[in-house]
Amino acid sequence: MATASQRSYSAVPEGKSLISFEEAMNELSRDERFKATVYAMNTLLVEKGIYSPEEFEFHFRQWAQKLKK
Repeated sequence: MATASQRSYSAVPEGKSLISFEEAMNELSRDERFKATVYAMNTLLVEKGIYSPEEFEFHFRQWAQKLKK
């Protein structure tokens, strides 16, 4: 059985590799780095069972609604 961390790394297609962290930091804009950070953190939290995608969506919608007021 694959653990959450093994699943994360297995998403890279066979024969391919990821760019280094330094390359990513240098190539992405500040906004893109922020988005990548949010994506990575949410992915880890969902995979580790800290919260579900449904819980994330609920809180996201709740925050968006508060902004509209």
